[in-house]
Amino acid sequence: MKIRTRYLIVLAVVWGPFIALTVAFHLLALKPQMQRVEALEIELADARTLYDQATEAAKEENQRRLTQIVDGLKYRISDFVLRLESAPELAFGIAELASATQVESFAMKPRNQDGLGTVADCDLIGEKQIKVSFAAPFDQFATLLNALERHRPVLFVETFAINRPREEDMQPDVEMQLAVLVEKPHSG
Repeated sequence: MKIRTRYLIVLAVVWGPFIALTVAFHLLALKPQMQRVEALEIELADARTLYDQATEAAKEENQRRLTQIVDGLKYRISDFVLRLESAPELAFGIAELASATQVESFAMKPRNQDGLGTVADCDLIGEKQIKVSFAAPFDQFATLLNALERHRPVLFVETFAINRPREEDMQPDVEMQLAVLVEKPHSG
């Protein structure tokens, strides 16, 4: 058994440094290179994906389909954004809704008279705010609220407050803050 133990000690002394050097070489030289190769493979896969997308986009049938999608989206934006030249007509539309629901003492005034408010992360669209006040029982208020929210382009009812009437035979007073998205004037 002594010979075997001695043999193992000699083997460990001779091969131990080589194994340690191999492990160190792998950790210091080969592993970073393998990580770089993996990163390059990921970059290559991304580039191939972009190339495939560009190839697909270059096909005429795909260009036609994408053009149709964009045209449809341009048409749908009119449901949400008021064209600048149509902005004056909005007041008449709101007044007609109020008249149709037969609310009393209807008044409306712009909240930001100095122009359009800003919309976060949007250069082409601004916000116009309108303060509306009237007197109406709850069912007429709810009817007008429903009509305003279903209006096209969309009117956002940001806040509303209903105050109890001062006298028993009067209707509750209602104040609403409305917002509408308006395209900004083109500069250029």
